[in-house]
Amino acid sequence: MHIFDLFKSFLTAQAKVAQYMAIRYGRQAVFLVMAAVFGLFALVTGHWLAWSILVFALHMGPVWATLVVFGLDVLAALVCLILGTRSYLTVNEVESRIDRDRYLTQMRDSMSAPNIISALLSALGHDRIRMIWEVVQRMKK
Repeated sequence: MHIFDLFKSFLTAQAKVAQYMAIRYGRQAVFLVMAAVFGLFALVTGHWLAWSILVFALHMGPVWATLVVFGLDVLAALVCLILGTRSYLTVNEVESRIDRDRYLTQMRDSMSAPNIISALLSALGHDRIRMIWEVVQRMKK
């Protein structure tokens, strides 16, 4: 039965890994959506403000002011893209992965022929083993 317990522990650890990964990706997606919404409003206001400062305060032409604002947009988009694609493992996810790997290693180590046979025979029960043995004995005669 030790093999079945290890397999159950391995599946539980794998489920935890998947759960923590889903939480991490979900949280990351929510933050990216929130950043996009606030970023949109900030861009509209920021564009108007930057263009106004460049044209009226710095006496730049409308075309050059537009090019400067566009360059700042490209730079901001690259920074947001870099920050949005980064993903860090959480402590819980790392611990779950370690548990999963440990259970898998223990399960592989316990997968010997005597262990498998004893697990199967114990699952069959004493009465079933006797019935199988009687069938084998009858076949020999």
